Amino acid sequence: MHGGMHRDRLSPIGGEFADAAREAAFQAERLPETVRHARLLFALSAVLNTLFFVSDARFYGDPHFFVAIPARAVVVAISLACFALVPRARTFHRAEAVMLLWEWINAVAVAALVSSRSDIAFMVVLMLPAIYYLAVPTSFRATLASGVGCSALMLGGYLAPGPLPPTVTGLALGLVMANCALILVVRNANRLRRLEWAATQAERQANDELAESRAMMETMFMAVPIPMIVTTRGDGRLVKANDATYAFFGGDPAAFGVHTADQVYADPAQRAALLAALDRDGRVAGFETQARLGDGSLRDVLLAATALDVAGEPCLMCGVVDITNRKALESHLEWLATTDALTGLANRNRFFAVAEVEMKRAERHGRPVAVLMADMDHFKRINDTHGHEVGDAVLKAFARLSRGVLRPQDLVARFGGEEFAVLLPETDRAGALAVAERLRAEAECLRGDGVPPDLCVTVSIGVSEIEAGERTPEPALSRADRALYAAKRAGRNRVAGFPVATEMCAE
Repeated sequence: MHGGMHRDRLSPIGGEFADAAREAAFQAERLPETVRHARLLFALSAVLNTLFFVSDARFYGDPHFFVAIPARAVVVAISLACFALVPRARTFHRAEAVMLLWEWINAVAVAALVSSRSDIAFMVVLMLPAIYYLAVPTSFRATLASGVGCSALMLGGYLAPGPLPPTVTGLALGLVMANCALILVVRNANRLRRLEWAATQAERQANDELAESRAMMETMFMAVPIPMIVTTRGDGRLVKANDATYAFFGGDPAAFGVHTADQVYADPAQRAALLAALDRDGRVAGFETQARLGDGSLRDVLLAATALDVAGEPCLMCGVVDITNRKALESHLEWLATTDALTGLANRNRFFAVAEVEMKRAERHGRPVAVLMADMDHFKRINDTHGHEVGDAVLKAFARLSRGVLRPQDLVARFGGEEFAVLLPETDRAGALAVAERLRAEAECLRGDGVPPDLCVTVSIGVSEIEAGERTPEPALSRADRALYAAKRAGRNRVAGFPVATEMCAE
């Protein structure tokens, strides 16, 4: 900015740019106009001086006639020559050289003309320097030299015949005053023209930079690899979208009959939620929703949104990140972290997490919760006799059986080896004993891929109800485990509840 101000600094004397390169740029841009102006000046000079031949005829018979006619002819000739030469100028300095040639030859010829000391000659003495100052578009230095030189020549030509008129001092002072006034006029005119030009240049540069910035932003917007969409805030009409948007959507939304943002949201109410968040926070990042693509498929997306105006209309610009694969990976990782890989049942971690939630809910509503601990009888013998593949098949078959016997709200988990835990929400001890007995009875008929038809599989189950005030399922599981081992000691393939019956303890 400071560099621009320095370049536009004007000379305090001539009103031109102090920076030579800046002045050269100004003159170069104005060269066509300068040439047109000079040609018009030369044409008018040739025409008017040709007409002045009529006036010069009055000197016929006077010795001045033989001065006036050749001098006038020189003026007409140099005007016509310069009229032909100036269009060939390719630089301001060459055009200026033509104009200076016209000025000095014209000044010498007119100096001879004003030697007549006629009334018209007196007027020309004052007028020609003014024409040089005001009508010839040369540089300030050239204008000053031509104006002062022309005044001197005019004064010399006017006084040359002698004797000196009594008004000579007044005439000389009048020319000095006229030159001073004209110099000020030229200086101010130079300043105004250059200030106007500098302002125009600054505006043009600003417009060019703005256009370049817009073009760059447009290029960046279109090249961003994630979908970028601009819609009207009111009706959600599509204003602009980048290439990534069309690639993500599967083509031009209009080709699929989609004209507003509401049609893209799987749940249109989500757009209202996005606008509410935008009003609250000023901008939105990480807004998770689902988008419906052109083929009707749904994708999980994250939206980043900001408000903007387009041609005075409130709009919304959204960046879209497809997180479908990430969500699938997260779900898979969560499944791996909470699921037994062999049976597909919940693992210990998931069992405890769900159990604590159910226990809190049961406490709020005053409902019972029970747990079962189940263990396959003589499982080691199955592995040793039939091999681990059969053992795995038995575990998977028991997992399928458990899911079939239990309710949707119940949860069965493999704790490890052949040990399973079952969570029974809204079930008291008696109901839990009934579920456990049904599960035990079904296990006697256990069948499945890889399970030999002659293999007899039994299971022992311990039952306990979660007691009031307990915050975790460990105490109830411990009691169910004690009941389980009581069932084992009593002969296996049976159900035992806690507290364990006296006769079972005796056995």
